[in-house]
Amino acid sequence: MDIVDQIRKRSRVFYEYARIAFERGDYDLSIFMYEQSIQLRLKALLLRLLGFMPRGHNVRELLGILSKTLRELGREDLAGKVDKFVEMWRSGLRVLVEAYTAARYLPRTYERSDTAEIAKLVDSLLALLGEVEKGVFGEH
Repeated sequence: MDIVDQIRKRSRVFYEYARIAFERGDYDLSIFMYEQSIQLRLKALLLRLLGFMPRGHNVRELLGILSKTLRELGREDLAGKVDKFVEMWRSGLRVLVEAYTAARYLPRTYERSDTAEIAKLVDSLLALLGEVEKGVFGEH
């Protein structure tokens, strides 16, 4: 199994555990695992596109790198969809980025409604990343 497949598998596992944590009412942990899932999925796609994995963990920054890379590849259509997604989900992305740090260091707690909104964001972003991958590589 190559590294992209390994990272994608880890992303799926984090996603599955995020859903389990949500059902159990562990909202803080659920949001953290959703963040890990999407961060890894983005990094797997960027590894395919760039040949290396960007350092850092900020999902908004990774989306910016994705948009820039797509433009450099002449895929303005896909870059525009990424930019539109970032604009539409701006506040949810802030929560997702905050969750990375809050789970470790801050006394921040999340409610069911917060987590449900993040789950929608993550599902939408995973669909978009699949669309980008299909558009660039011709498969999912």
